[in-house]
Amino acid sequence: MVNVFRAGTLAAFAAAASVCAAAPAALEQYTVLAALTLNFARFTQWPEGAKTDANVLNVCLVGDNVLLQSFDSIDGKNVGDRAIKIVNSERLRNLNQCQILFIGELPNNVLLQVFLDTKNHPVLTMGEDEGFVENGGMVAMVNVDGKIQLHVNLAAVKASGLNISSNLLRLAKIVGDR
Repeated sequence: MVNVFRAGTLAAFAAAASVCAAAPAALEQYTVLAALTLNFARFTQWPEGAKTDANVLNVCLVGDNVLLQSFDSIDGKNVGDRAIKIVNSERLRNLNQCQILFIGELPNNVLLQVFLDTKNHPVLTMGEDEGFVENGGMVAMVNVDGKIQLHVNLAAVKASGLNISSNLLRLAKIVGDR
């Protein structure tokens, strides 16, 4: 049953990535990225000490209103026995309450400070450009010619104590150590 669920989820993951090809509007693109973030959460394991609330998985967002509105589509969805709670983290405070931190856009110097603040903490950092993982982020969902490519900084993921399913990693370009 678990394998059927995972195969279905991976198929949905691939379908969501290809849907982006026909969705030029920012709202639609961020909605696709929200769906992909939900699937990343389903294929990621956090260490036991990472849970601030056993029933909630905090997905923190840094970005504009379009980003926040798009991620409403996954608010309350289940990841295992936990429900996703969307948290607006525009002020970049209390980032360690986040299990996932999606950053839409930040000046590079601020982004680097966020990576320093979350380094070695079980916070899955996600962004949307290739430089995101090269600068220390964990997952980038890069729009290339209308299709989403996944880039994973595996060294940063491992340093944080997180574990991403090998099935999902097969779909990604790995940056850093295996």
